[in-house]
Amino acid sequence: MSHTTALPAWFSRAIQALQANDIDGWMSIYAQDAVHEFPFAPPGAVRRLEGRGAILEYMSHLPNSIRFGPLSDVRVRQVDDEVIIEATGHHRRVDDDAPVELEYVWFITVRGEEVFHIRDYMNPLQLSTV
Repeated sequence: MSHTTALPAWFSRAIQALQANDIDGWMSIYAQDAVHEFPFAPPGAVRRLEGRGAILEYMSHLPNSIRFGPLSDVRVRQVDDEVIIEATGHHRRVDDDAPVELEYVWFITVRGEEVFHIRDYMNPLQLSTV
């Protein structure tokens, strides 16, 4: 399996939407019956969101605490309907403009250009500063 540093166009548009605080733009990648999971979430935190409405509810709160910035160290692998993306996000806290770096590994199952399932392996402890 080879890799590239180029994000798929649909994911790149979604990331650009997050950077512009456009949650609807981010949500445009999800199928109605999509699932977004956080396997490394600590006890008591959200581990699984089912359906576009639940994902939107969760995502709509993020711009209150974090400003999404650019991604670096991007590695993308795609095989059939699965895309694996590794990246480092360079973000800022809304409260005090302090930098927040998040390490991401996303396992994404797509149907065409719609996301059906994401397993989001970011370290939730990195969010404790947000």
